[in-house]
Amino acid sequence: METHAPLIPPLAPPLIPPLTRLTEADWPALHVLMRARKFPNVPASYLQARPQLRQAHLFGLHAKGVLEAGFVFGPAHDGVAFFDVVCAASQIGKWAHKGLLKMLFRQAFAAPPAGFGLRCLWVQPHGAVALKAALTAGFVAVTPLKHNPTPVLVMTPKLVPQRLK
Repeated sequence: METHAPLIPPLAPPLIPPLTRLTEADWPALHVLMRARKFPNVPASYLQARPQLRQAHLFGLHAKGVLEAGFVFGPAHDGVAFFDVVCAASQIGKWAHKGLLKMLFRQAFAAPPAGFGLRCLWVQPHGAVALKAALTAGFVAVTPLKHNPTPVLVMTPKLVPQRLK
């Protein structure tokens, strides 16, 4: 089994395994996790999903060699990219630790080569738990939240809450 070099050390409390950049060897597990969590717009076939995965910047949390959460930065277009999080049922509400969010925002907004140099991230949370997590992290709604099953929220370097810088 391939070892993963951590980008940040494990965090506590709660104990969070180190965040790593996913390799192509991790992609099948990420695809399975996305399908198991009924992630939207994911092809049923791993072979069909590979081109999408290849275009993205992928990070993950592993516990005991198992991918527990995946963080997907989509391809940037004019400095704007989508951001998605998928986690195992056992990790719902556990992965969104302050230190991890800081690292993810730094990765998104820091100038290359330290980061992607994005000017905006957007998310489209599916469900109340995901929406609450995005709002708590500082994302701002740009579409109505009420009566909208998939609102769009954005984050820019200036919108990152001080506690997450």
